[in-house]
Amino acid sequence: MADELWISDEPERAPRASLVNDPKRKWLLLGIPLCIVLAIVELGRAFSGNRRSWVYVFEWPFFAIFIGYMYWKLTHPTNFDELEDSEEE
Repeated sequence: MADELWISDEPERAPRASLVNDPKRKWLLLGIPLCIVLAIVELGRAFSGNRRSWVYVFEWPFFAIFIGYMYWKLTHPTNFDELEDSEEE
C-alpha cells in the first residue's frame, strides 16, 4: 500500500530514442554495405569488359548516399510550422 503512494521527486523524462531499437537503422546496417559490395562487384565486371557495368559502378554508391541521406532526413524531422512563425515575427 505504501509503495503505491510513493511519489518521485525527479521529473519524468521522455523515453530516449535508442539507435539500437530504431527500425530505420536496418537500412544503414544492411543497405549501405550491400551497395558498396555491389559497386565493387560491378567494378570488377566493368574492368573485365562489360560496358554496361560502368553505369552500375556509379549507381550503387549513389544509392548508398541516398539511403544515408534519407535516414538522416527521417531521424531529424523539421517542423515547418515553427519556421514559418519565426519568419513572420
